[in-house]
Amino acid sequence: MVTACMKHSRFKYFSRHEYAEAFLNGNMFCQTAAFFRDYEDAKAQQIIGDEYEGTRLYRPATGLEINNLTRNTTHILDAGMECSTRAHEIYIFCMSCSLTEVLRRDFNAVSCVELMDPRTFMGRWRDALPDAAKEDGKHVARKVAYYRPEDVPGNVWALPDLIVTTKLRPFQYQDEYRLAYTTTNAFAFENCTYQIVDRKARPLPTRDEHLHETLVLGDLRDICRIHTF
Repeated sequence: MVTACMKHSRFKYFSRHEYAEAFLNGNMFCQTAAFFRDYEDAKAQQIIGDEYEGTRLYRPATGLEINNLTRNTTHILDAGMECSTRAHEIYIFCMSCSLTEVLRRDFNAVSCVELMDPRTFMGRWRDALPDAAKEDGKHVARKVAYYRPEDVPGNVWALPDLIVTTKLRPFQYQDEYRLAYTTTNAFAFENCTYQIVDRKARPLPTRDEHLHETLVLGDLRDICRIHTF
């Protein structure tokens, strides 16, 4: 039986024991947000994959109000606004704040590494980042916030680092904590694509945007313990 552990711990689930051992050895495998955007889970579920990864969706239930300032008119569109980051330039590492049976099952996990000292871990992560990503404003460690499509985006629409650390409400049970970084200006203010979309199907994957990097943090066993299932 999987049970909740100390509140401050973070948990990384692994589908293979060798992946967990590699992580304990200090090899931190990071993938672009674009990979998770295009990832297709079995049975058409969205557990690891999220078609809105790196995108903030705003779609009011009553329709999107559009104001034409030139003609001083207003009309309603059955569509949504999508604020999309440069997902192929943003690398992320996902953890959870919870150790539960539901997550073990959904992630098809055979083991889970518990990070008992997140502060030390994040310090080692920052030290291991590429030099360009160590600059202020190019990396973020944050608990993911969850929203509904009808929620007004507020200032999130203009801040790519906030967009990449928010997800739709169906993912809330994953209780995610996320580390993200970029070596470009992908987190710069308003560096997003804004479009009005009436999405009928998931966009086709852009596989050349599925990039990954492995950061070397050094042995993590002094701040971790492993749970096997």
